[in-house]
Amino acid sequence: MTSRMKLSASLAAIAAGATFSGAALANDDVVALVADPGNVVMPSITYNGWNYSTLDQITLDNVDQLQIAWTWQVGILDSHEASPLVIGDTMYIVSPKPNYVYALDLNTDGVIIWEFRPDMNVEEATRQGCCGAQTRGLNYAEGKVFFNTLDGQFFALDAETGEALWRTVGADLSIGETTVGNQIVIGDLLIGGNAGGERGVRGKVQAFDINTGQLQWVMYNMGPDNEVGITPGYQAFYPDNQHSLQTWYGDSWRRGGGTVWGYFTADLERNAFYYSTGNCGPWNPDYRREWGVVTLDEDGGLADYRNNWCASTIARDATDGHLLWAFNNTPADPWDYDEPLINPLVTVGGTDAVIRAARNGYFFVWDRDTGELLREPWPHVYVNWSDGYNMETGRARQLIDQWTFTNVEDRRNYTTADPGTRADGTTVADYTGTEVVVCPSIAARNWQNDAYSPRTGMLYTPYAVGCRTQVVIEGEFTPGEGYTLQRGAGAAPIPRAYPDYTADNYGELIPVGEDFAGGFLGAIDVEAGEFAWRKPWIQANNQPIMATATDLLFQAGVNEGVMRALDATNGETVWEFRTGSRFNQSPITYIGPDGKQYLAIIASSAAANGAVAFDAAPDNQNRYRRSGSTLYVFALPDAVAGN
Repeated sequence: MTSRMKLSASLAAIAAGATFSGAALANDDVVALVADPGNVVMPSITYNGWNYSTLDQITLDNVDQLQIAWTWQVGILDSHEASPLVIGDTMYIVSPKPNYVYALDLNTDGVIIWEFRPDMNVEEATRQGCCGAQTRGLNYAEGKVFFNTLDGQFFALDAETGEALWRTVGADLSIGETTVGNQIVIGDLLIGGNAGGERGVRGKVQAFDINTGQLQWVMYNMGPDNEVGITPGYQAFYPDNQHSLQTWYGDSWRRGGGTVWGYFTADLERNAFYYSTGNCGPWNPDYRREWGVVTLDEDGGLADYRNNWCASTIARDATDGHLLWAFNNTPADPWDYDEPLINPLVTVGGTDAVIRAARNGYFFVWDRDTGELLREPWPHVYVNWSDGYNMETGRARQLIDQWTFTNVEDRRNYTTADPGTRADGTTVADYTGTEVVVCPSIAARNWQNDAYSPRTGMLYTPYAVGCRTQVVIEGEFTPGEGYTLQRGAGAAPIPRAYPDYTADNYGELIPVGEDFAGGFLGAIDVEAGEFAWRKPWIQANNQPIMATATDLLFQAGVNEGVMRALDATNGETVWEFRTGSRFNQSPITYIGPDGKQYLAIIASSAAANGAVAFDAAPDNQNRYRRSGSTLYVFALPDAVAGN
């Protein structure tokens, strides 16, 4: 059985799987805490982004005996996407707007030790923030708790008292720039990003001194070489990824999106960190290229105005932020294929790799040092915007009928679509000739944490399935205002809530089943490059996942308002507990002061509740849940936990 342990910094480094050279950078305190599995020091648990716990008291044999240990009311009705941290006998929680931080005493079932309420411009930050305007977590190092507020402030708090040790500003709210993503601590740096791609913000990563809050460096994801961190010796594996500025039309890079509002991973041995970027800005690509012109090579790859590096994956040096490599996942992204999700670090075919079940529908495996594709990306959901990737050039093979154009005349220069109909053959009253149907929709998967288990070799990923009909439009850029220049254009040809999908009408990769409608939980055999199993969901599956060393997966079920445990080898549900609310965060597991393993999650949702009529459908999801924000902590009975 696992128990709480304390390790020296050197032993902790070995336990964490890191070997340090003289030039390598690490924070000994964080490394030691990460090596003790009783703690939860950062989102996704470890630097490699596995969201995997080695704790082993809760097993497949006894998980069905989990019961409530204690609960705690957060008191803020909203979507809680930031998982708690646990350091020793204290749990730390950050709430959505307003971004309050709480320290709870685990010796006394969550009694509040302290609470920190920052002064923040909640009203304007909420107006500017996209998509719920959340926060995605806390970090800890050297007795400090780090977090950012929605309005762009970064704080370090004394972990014992809650006193603010420093405050700095990392975003300009007046232009629509916010901070909703997580950060990462490497050495004496707190590294974080920004948000605001829907408002013409330029994406960046920035590093602050963990002791003073002073800004150490800023690196942008698009623009001139010196601002992107391209050094004189930089040499991209694929020529398309050598520069950024030359891949943008005029000064469109200044409003190019590519913000950083998700998660980071890090390889301490390589002194490198990895992240991915948001959608290009605006969504309408005519504002980022020569108007109405698309230049493809003989294999269908986009040759001009690829817009590096929005909707991309990036590796940087952790000391000064210079670029190690970058890969443009969705060149010139006109479909909102943000990539805020995490990049797990694993070994594939004997090579240290970065893997990604990407939002654009493809599963990527890159060489961790160079950004070379180790395998041809394969579609893990149905994809109609591309026919795969050219392994020599790294370019996606574009399917031009799904490309977006502002003017119908430009579109007709490239496509064979019949005027008067959509691409799927249906008609609409206000047809302009520019509607496109793209699959996957904008959230085949989203920011939610994957989980990787080294025991099974599987990456566990939540999925939503569906397509989107889209039109791009003309408009002007106004700082601080919306800058997507697109609109929806009716239902996609394949509705998201149908139980009668077949391989013929939605691609062979989509599971078929009586209870399937909106999503699934997928287990990808990383070495084989294929699904090991898929578990259908009635609704879109947009909840993070945690794995453990006892072949358990823990994932909340927004579809039925339950907390679940599943068998990691086959997806079978082995335990459920009804909370009657939604879930939007990853569970965590930790060792309490009594030596027992605990499981914790916040069940939450915003205040709106749909009415449920007497004759509503039996599977109407409003039957299962109502608004709330409650921390649930589960444990095994003492007699079971001790065996």
